[in-house]
Amino acid sequence: MERRNYPVKMGSPIEVKVKSLLIYQQKGVAIILLEDIEEKWGLPILAKSSEVASIDLTLSGQKSPRPLSHDLMASMIQGLNARLLHILIDILEEPLCHGIIALDVQGREKDFDSRPSDAIALALRAQVPIYVSPSVMAKGAVYYDRYDWFSDLEGKAKLHN
Repeated sequence: MERRNYPVKMGSPIEVKVKSLLIYQQKGVAIILLEDIEEKWGLPILAKSSEVASIDLTLSGQKSPRPLSHDLMASMIQGLNARLLHILIDILEEPLCHGIIALDVQGREKDFDSRPSDAIALALRAQVPIYVSPSVMAKGAVYYDRYDWFSDLEGKAKLHN
């Protein structure tokens, strides 16, 4: 994987998808790998393995026997007649990044700060777009070989949950 500078218009969020989740049980860490829609670069975010369990369940198509926190949040949003619009991964303070959960509440957009893993888990459940700010992409995105994308990914993760 090679780090490069990216010519992105500042202020334009970039849509991404969750490509994969790598969990290192022995170390207690995980990497959430986001990928641009064109599949040209990835954005690895380092998190605690306990913080990504909900993402792992959703990606594998499994459901918890009891509602998890993200299920509760989705249910509350719906119950309050609000709607999840999208989430945005943005920088709070290097190397930490944070998630912004954008809701439509009675026709007005309201943003709520969260950990990236919580925002991603909620977005996956609600099937809404996931965006990354240009500053996050510029700091942490890597080009990768499509057939060897996981090679030393932990060492390349510049951003933390």
